[in-house]
Amino acid sequence: MKQRKNLKIVVTGPESSGKTAMAESVAKHLDTVWSPEFARYYVAHLGRAYVRNDLKMIGLGQKKWEEWYARKAADLFSQKPLICDTDWTVLQIWEEYRFRPGDDFEWAKGYGTPENADFYLLCAPDFPWQPDPLREHPEERDTLFIMYENLLREWRAHFIILSGEHDSRVQTALATIRELF
Repeated sequence: MKQRKNLKIVVTGPESSGKTAMAESVAKHLDTVWSPEFARYYVAHLGRAYVRNDLKMIGLGQKKWEEWYARKAADLFSQKPLICDTDWTVLQIWEEYRFRPGDDFEWAKGYGTPENADFYLLCAPDFPWQPDPLREHPEERDTLFIMYENLLREWRAHFIILSGEHDSRVQTALATIRELF
C-alpha cells in the first residue's frame, strides 16, 4: 500500500450503519483524531433541501476538514493514523443513486480514488435503522451497501466489511489495522 506520513483510514457505508460510532471508537482505541462527516454539518445548517450542486460544496468541505484533521494528527500524534467518518465514496454513491450520474460531477475526478485512503472500513447495515432528520432511505440500505462495496472493488481499494454488534466491529477493525499497519 502507498504510505503517507500518516495513514488515512476511512469508515464508509450506507446511512445508519454505524459509521460515526465506528470512527470515534477506532480513533479512541488508537489514541488519535478523527475527521467528522462534513455533509452532516453542511446539510444541518443549509436551511433548505440539498440539491446536486451542494455535492461540490460538501466534497470541498470534506476535503478541507480531512486536511485540517490530518495536520492535527501529524502535529499531535506523529505517526498515528487519521480516521475519517466517510469521504468521497459517499458523494459518488449519492451522485449515482439520488441524482443519477451527470457531467457536472467531473469536478470530483481525482478526489474519489483508491489513493485517497490507505484503508476502508465498510460498515454493513445489519442492525435496526436509527431515525435521524438527515437520513433519507431506511428501506434502501442494502442496495446502497452493495453500491459501496462495488465502488471499493472497482477502485481495487483495500477494505474489510464490518458487520455484527458494535464492539465486535471495533475489535475486528483494530485487529485488521494492527495486522496491516
